[in-house]
Amino acid sequence: MKSKRSVTDLLEALRKRGNERSHSPLATRKWQRVIRWRVGEEEEFWKVVEGSFVPSETLTPQITLSCTPEVLEKILNGDLEFFVALWATGEIAFEGSFADAFRLGYVFLSDRRQRRVVFLAHCFLNCNPRFPGGCAYEGATVPLIQTLLECGVGIVQMPCPEFLCLGLEKHLYGELEEFELRRCFRNLAAGVIDQVEEYLKNGHQVLGIIGMNPSPSCGVEVTKGKGTMLGIDADTSEKEGPGVFMEEMQMIAEARGLTTLPFFGVRRVLPGESGMESRLETVRQRLM
Repeated sequence: MKSKRSVTDLLEALRKRGNERSHSPLATRKWQRVIRWRVGEEEEFWKVVEGSFVPSETLTPQITLSCTPEVLEKILNGDLEFFVALWATGEIAFEGSFADAFRLGYVFLSDRRQRRVVFLAHCFLNCNPRFPGGCAYEGATVPLIQTLLECGVGIVQMPCPEFLCLGLEKHLYGELEEFELRRCFRNLAAGVIDQVEEYLKNGHQVLGIIGMNPSPSCGVEVTKGKGTMLGIDADTSEKEGPGVFMEEMQMIAEARGLTTLPFFGVRRVLPGESGMESRLETVRQRLM
C-alpha cells in the first residue's frame, strides 16, 4: 500500500517521536552521530545535538538507513517495530555499527513492554532453597507469580543470600561470624541495587522490592530468627523489622539516594496454610 504522506512528513514525524521519548534517556547522551536517510528517491540528513535529532545539511554520515516510504508508514502506525525492520527483517537497510543499531532501536522503541518491574525474593520463584518442609508448591509460588504477570510487570528474581552464603541446605549455618555473613549478604544486596539503578536510569519504574515475610534474610516488615542466624541470640520469635538481606539492601539504597524505593513483603505460605488471596489482593493494589 502506497504511503499517503510525503517522505518529508514521515521523517519529521519519526524525528519528533525520537525527540519526545520518555524512555531510554541515556540512548543519545554523549552520542555524536550523523544519520543519512534514503527513503525512496529522497535523501535527508540528521545529526544528534545535545541528545536530540535535528535536520542537517549534507555531512559525512556514520549511519545510513534506507527504506521505502511504506516501511516508515508502518513504523509510525505501530504495525512494524523499528529495530525489527532494521535488524530482523531487513526492511530498513542499515550501514553502521551494531552498537548504533541498538541505540536507534531503543530511541524509537514502541513495542508492548511497559517498563515496569518488581524485584522478587528468590524463593517465590524457586522454592527449592527453602527450609525443610517449607514448600507449599512444587516449584514456585504460582498464585503470586500469576498475580504479578496479570499486573503486567517484569519480574526480576533476586539472588537467594542463604543459598549463596550458606549453601543450598544451609550447611554453613552457625559457622560464619556475624560480620562474615553480613559482608556476604551486603555484596549480594549491592548487586541488586546496581540493577535497580540501571532500570531507573533507563526510564523504567521499579514498583517494588518484594521480600518474603518473616524470613530472617528476606523479610521486610517482620522477621523470625534473625538473631539466631547471625549467632547473636537464641530468640526465634517474630520481630518487627527487616531481615538481614533486606536490611543491608535498604542501607545501600539510602546511601545511594534511593530513599523512596518501595520495599514491601508478602508473607510466605506453608503447606496447609490459607490466606493467600488476601495477600495477593494487597499486592494487586500496590502494583495496579
